[in-house]
Amino acid sequence: MHNRELNIRDLGGIPFASGKGAVPHGLFIRSGKLSVLSKEQCLKLCKKYHINCVIDLRTPVEAAEFPDLLPDDVIYMQIPLLKDATVGISHETGSDPMTIIRRLRKQPEKLKEMAPDFNILYRDVVTDEYSRKQLDQVVATLKNNAEKGLCTLFHCTAGKDRTGIVSMALLKSYGVADGEIINDYMRTNRNAFWPTMKKCVGIGILTWNWSLVRTAYQSFMARKKLIQTAIKHYK
Repeated sequence: MHNRELNIRDLGGIPFASGKGAVPHGLFIRSGKLSVLSKEQCLKLCKKYHINCVIDLRTPVEAAEFPDLLPDDVIYMQIPLLKDATVGISHETGSDPMTIIRRLRKQPEKLKEMAPDFNILYRDVVTDEYSRKQLDQVVATLKNNAEKGLCTLFHCTAGKDRTGIVSMALLKSYGVADGEIINDYMRTNRNAFWPTMKKCVGIGILTWNWSLVRTAYQSFMARKKLIQTAIKHYK
């Protein structure tokens, strides 16, 4: 399993805005869902990064459908940022994006309507009472684990949206400048580009609707204005 497929990276080394110091290495790992790994691969990953704890940002249904096959000695915590499933973010049983597209391939307009407004979603995750409480709990847990010297991996599905917002909040708590936060968020596209292109080709073949392909591309790729929206509303 390549880093590109898992969208995994250590937040260590990102400099503080003060110019003195940086986020410590080996404590905060962000990624996409670990269910793409076999139990053996997951064990190797945890050993490679010395992972002590995993925080799953997905909904309970998502986690049940695609469980993390973690070693017994790794602490697992589920702290979902969203109450309900949102197409394009959290995929309830049998309704991941490609499954939906195959089922509704002859109804492209309906598919386009199902795509979430990501600007609203990024705003709501940091302002909605439930989501903000969950977000604050994740950040507090990450920092508490770090104080104990424990390495924590946190993830959602693609490691882009919910994971990106947690990274933003965590980095801001350490005094990292907004520009550095945006740079880290946009690094996802190094990993997401080719998987996204494969999905878009598949969607094009299934639907022959290029407007829908464009919508899908925008949904799967990180866009600077989205994390800027989260930063703007994060108080």
